[in-house]
Amino acid sequence: MEYVSRCTSHSLIDSINDNEIRDLVTIKSQGKNMEFLKKVLRAFLRMWPIFELYELFSYLKHKNTIDYAVKNNQLKLNLGSGGEEPLEGWLDIDMQVGANILTMRLPEGLKRFSNNSVCHIYTSHFLEHLDYPQSALTFIQECHRILQPGGYLRIVVPGIEKIIRAYVEDDQEFFRVQEQFHPSWCHSKLDHLMYALQQDGEHQYGYDFETLKNLLIQAGFQHITQSDYRQSQVEVLNIDYRSLVDNRGEYLSLYVDASKIPQSQQS
Repeated sequence: MEYVSRCTSHSLIDSINDNEIRDLVTIKSQGKNMEFLKKVLRAFLRMWPIFELYELFSYLKHKNTIDYAVKNNQLKLNLGSGGEEPLEGWLDIDMQVGANILTMRLPEGLKRFSNNSVCHIYTSHFLEHLDYPQSALTFIQECHRILQPGGYLRIVVPGIEKIIRAYVEDDQEFFRVQEQFHPSWCHSKLDHLMYALQQDGEHQYGYDFETLKNLLIQAGFQHITQSDYRQSQVEVLNIDYRSLVDNRGEYLSLYVDASKIPQSQQS
């Protein structure tokens, strides 16, 4: 999903990415007309300025829930959720259209949230879809702004360092595992490496811990730690749902926790 460029589409065909076009062709060929119409409608709603109107409608629809959660110190955001994995007790936010999704552009839509209003933020396999460094930094800065002091941001992204390491070490077993998740046109190690980095043009950047930590520091975060699948030091953030492992049994994603330090504790 191309979360930034597709937000400003003017025509219906421009609002559908290549993967969605393939899905539509498959669904139509299978005679699933209702599902086909639903997907076309979602693409239609992403057209500009229709999307802007729907974004406002979606926010107003969820406003009472947001206000109640803020008042009771319970607001937790799942950003860039894609609607794939609704998290109980979390507000799912994405550019996608869905009944239980707060539909908004990211990072722009975060301006609707007040300073220090969110307990915790979780985002899985979304950051790599933003252009680097500006949109990625803006997104993380906005997360820092809306988090309460003491709140945590947990970021999960593809573990690009692992596939680069496997490429350099000529780890054939690693790439045999990748064949399960990558398109059939990926034959060579480089095919798999480039797909992991770019994913048909949907990924804008790849991260290792050092790069992501530097971005978090620029945004004002402290206490930045590399984690692992459901191994967050904050119990409420142990909600990871991407658990793919490589041939060594290591998780393929990079998991990072970062906290917003209360002003009184800042050096």
